[in-house]
Amino acid sequence: MVRRSHRSKPGLDLISQLPEDLKHKILERLDTRSAAKTALVSRQWKDVWLRHGQLAFDWHDCHGEDDFVSVVKTITNVLLLRTGPVKRFSFSIYREFDTPEQSDLDVWCLFLSRNGIEQLYLGILPHPDSENLTIPSCIFSCQTIKRLYVEAVDFCGPVCAPHGSILSGVTSIIFTAVEFKAKASGIRGVNIPNLEELILHACRRIDNFVFSAPKLKSLTVVYTFSRIELKWFELHLLRIKTLCLTIDSILVKPESIIQEWFPTAMNLQVIKLHGFAFLCQKHIVLVIQLLKKCPNLLELGIEIEPKVVLSHS
Repeated sequence: MVRRSHRSKPGLDLISQLPEDLKHKILERLDTRSAAKTALVSRQWKDVWLRHGQLAFDWHDCHGEDDFVSVVKTITNVLLLRTGPVKRFSFSIYREFDTPEQSDLDVWCLFLSRNGIEQLYLGILPHPDSENLTIPSCIFSCQTIKRLYVEAVDFCGPVCAPHGSILSGVTSIIFTAVEFKAKASGIRGVNIPNLEELILHACRRIDNFVFSAPKLKSLTVVYTFSRIELKWFELHLLRIKTLCLTIDSILVKPESIIQEWFPTAMNLQVIKLHGFAFLCQKHIVLVIQLLKKCPNLLELGIEIEPKVVLSHS
């Protein structure tokens, strides 16, 4: 009986013969540093790596303060050596010392905006004594971005918005710990034409972010650092289907003013409220007025603030 040998022939590189789509799936499951090392396996893997369009860098790539400069250079080189579009890019760092310079972030985002970026995540928590970086202006005019997630990088808005629109391809935005800084013709009255979901978490000066979004379906405003005028919600309440907010985020006015001002939210079907206190009259008034103005409401979720309730018991 002849046995078939399962041993590979000497010198036969089976891993380099894998289909290209499978190689990309393998790279997706590796951290960026490990994925980059695959370029050393063979010329085929190097070509796949240079075309790989999903890149993620985080604080695990930064092992020490002296090493951070080389990390920034590495990220720049990885981007500039791409031979194909970069559809997803993630950079998150939470350090007590160095963070990238604004010029570094500008270079990265300019390259991404010209090379097919669709999903962009930026999370850069600076040293307490340093100011936040700002979202590069090229991002606002990029037409390929669909999902934008920004944490601790401030929003100054573009110097000018062509046809009054910014982020024309974006459908989902998540801003965490972002400050909206007023600027001459920057972020007031702009249009985000395809935005369907907006989440603002722990943001500052939201009143400066005046925009229209004709396709907006879901709006979340939670744990803000300052209260927001009711008027800020006016245009959005007429369109959205889901509203999630921390009740203390709203600057509550006397009941008569609320009742007169509140628009009828015909499309609103789901309301989720955080930080509600049953013993707070302003909270009760606001909820009642919301319910009166939402004739098609299907779901109401209320998260009670335990500390407030217990302190009055």
